[in-house]
Amino acid sequence: MKVTSPCFSWSPCCLLLLFHLFHQNAAERKLKFVVLLYRHGDRSPIEAYPTDPNKEDAWPQGFEQLSKIGIQQHYELGKYLRQRYSGFLNTTYNRHEIYVQSTDYDRTLMSAQANLAGMFPPADKEIWNPSIPWQPIPIHTMPLSQEQLLTQPFRNCPRFDELLKATSLSKEFQTLLKPYQVFIQSISQATGYTVPVLMSGKLWLVYDTLLCEDIHNFTLPKWATPDVRVKLRQLSELLLLALFGLYKQTEKSQLQGGVLMKTILKNITEATTPSSLRKMIIYSAHDTTIGALQMALGVSNGKLPPYAACHFFELHQENNGQYSIEMFYRNDSRKDPYPLSLSGCASPCPLQKFTELVTPIIVQDWEKECGITKKNEGIITGLAVAVGFLILFIIILLALLYRFVILRRSYENI
Repeated sequence: MKVTSPCFSWSPCCLLLLFHLFHQNAAERKLKFVVLLYRHGDRSPIEAYPTDPNKEDAWPQGFEQLSKIGIQQHYELGKYLRQRYSGFLNTTYNRHEIYVQSTDYDRTLMSAQANLAGMFPPADKEIWNPSIPWQPIPIHTMPLSQEQLLTQPFRNCPRFDELLKATSLSKEFQTLLKPYQVFIQSISQATGYTVPVLMSGKLWLVYDTLLCEDIHNFTLPKWATPDVRVKLRQLSELLLLALFGLYKQTEKSQLQGGVLMKTILKNITEATTPSSLRKMIIYSAHDTTIGALQMALGVSNGKLPPYAACHFFELHQENNGQYSIEMFYRNDSRKDPYPLSLSGCASPCPLQKFTELVTPIIVQDWEKECGITKKNEGIITGLAVAVGFLILFIIILLALLYRFVILRRSYENI
């Protein structure tokens, strides 16, 4: 007699059982840790170009400051993060779960504050004033003179400076720049910057200033047509590419984005230990910080990161107990973040494989690779040289003295 398994009949009860088993297996996959890197929100320009009629006093708080639009952008991002990680983060702020670090700029510190206001509105016992739906949450920072993680590109790296000079002279860069030569001359005449000054970094600032003025409804000069601003954006994207890639990209990544990736990977690895209570680390930084990191990882879309852009690292523990990494990028507040994958590893990428793939951009001795002579080593070397000369001087002096004594005795015997 032929026996048919009940499951082969696809009865409603069997389908329900299969759904339950599938759901149970899927539910076993757990989010364990998150690292977020975001750019500050909308701000006033960094500076005015020489012919710009809108000087610093045209902006409520002056240059480089977060605007009300920027505050709103990060407040909304914070609310989105609260929703995305509902059930993962504690419903109320817990200092053991989250750590926030910012560069020491007003706009990044204030962006982090606005973001946290959206993530952790006070509730129940956290409410300290019923009319103020906000609570203080610590944001850690370092003086810019000591910051060596988020303010990229790092300026005190001689080897990186050599790479930038070589990039500007490279055939690849010159080929990409050639179609814009006449355009750059016209921008020089319009802004009052010389061409060398424009190419030293001011070209991006011209684009940035016009963008800020347009967002805040300033009247733009007649020469700043939509077509001109598109070309300025394209040139700015080319300069970002040249800064962190294009020529000897792996070495540049080791000296820039790889530094941050090394710290992120360390944090992720520590989160796999059973004793870890930390669930999230947040970095509040800049477009160049995101650009350097994404270029190092090979996941850059070639565009300038917009205000409040956010790069996600999510560590999951799979149902077999192994760990995996997923990356996402949110560069449009109207859309969900889209996934990013390292070349050679589909998402989710096993943590071990992820670590292997990012190892080439991580260096153990950054100062050595940059060609920096440590101060103590310089002092010791200087002292050694000085002592050497002193000993040599004493030996010569003693030799002369000895010769003088011998000669004197010779004369006395005559």
